[in-house]
This record gives sequence, structure tokens and C-alpha cells, in this order.
Amino acid sequence: MVAPAIALMGARAGLKASKQYSVSVLGYDFIGLAMRLFLFLGVGVLVQAYFTATIAGSGWLKTFAGFFNINLPPAISEDSPLYKLFTTGYQGVAFWQIMQIIAVLLIVVEYMQYDRMLKEKGEKPNVTTQGVFLMAGLGLSLMVFPQMIQKFKEIKILSQAPRTDVTKGFGGEIL
Repeated sequence: MVAPAIALMGARAGLKASKQYSVSVLGYDFIGLAMRLFLFLGVGVLVQAYFTATIAGSGWLKTFAGFFNINLPPAISEDSPLYKLFTTGYQGVAFWQIMQIIAVLLIVVEYMQYDRMLKEKGEKPNVTTQGVFLMAGLGLSLMVFPQMIQKFKEIKILSQAPRTDVTKGFGGEIL
């Protein structure tokens, strides 16, 4: 019981020291920003896992109940936007992509607040700090936006593709 308490105290002291070092060198607490982003994305992972498990669990439970001739309604209807958001993506955009975009926006907003605080104090921003913000924002953006652009291009191509009538056979006869 004493060992975990000592480890926790050591972790807290190390975290406090690294925050102070980050503020003293860069002028901003990037450790705190990383922790907030980690918490935000961690909650996003939990929400994604919950809905994925609910959708998948509903499917196998319905299959199992079908063996006993019991008809269960789905937990989430396959026609609902919520179902599409956590499976194929609602109108091409999945939940996790939304979380990634929000994470990029959080970094941008955090920088804007940092910049505004410095202007109110009459100070100039540290170039290294601006570089770290830029690197974090661009790093996340390069992971998120190319995927989104590709997805939108695919949706555009599919929407412009000629429709085929699936009710007719090769010779045009109705099936």
C-alpha cells in the first residue's frame, strides 16, 4: 500500500517539475495541453468503443435470440444517423474523424488564447513556443485532412457515377 502511494507522489512531483520546466523554457505549459488532448481523445475512444460494442453486441444477441425464435429490436436502428456515424460514417464522415478535427481546432484555439494573453500583458510570443504550436497543429492536420480530402473526393466520384438499375438483368429483362 505504501509503494503505490510513493510512486504516485513521485509521479506528481515529476509532472509538476516538467510543467514548470515547459513554462520556464517555452513560456507555455505544453505538458498540460498534451494531457488535455490525451483526455479528450481518450474519452473519444471510450465513446467509440461503447457504440461499436452496442452495435456489434446487438447483432450477435439478435442472432442468438433468433435460434429460439425470439425477435429482438436492434439497439440502434441501421437507418439512424447514429448507427452510420459509428460504422460507415454519416454522409462520409465517421465519429473518429470528427474527434481528430476537433483536436486540431483545440490546438488552434489554445494558441489563440496564448497569443491574446501575451498581447494583454504587452509581451511578445516566444518563437520556439509558436514553432511548437505550429508543429503540433500541422502534425495533427497532416494525419487528419488528407484522409478527409480523399473521403470527400470518393463521395464526389460516387455521386457523379451513373446509376444502374439493379432490378434488371444483363439483357434488360426484369428479375
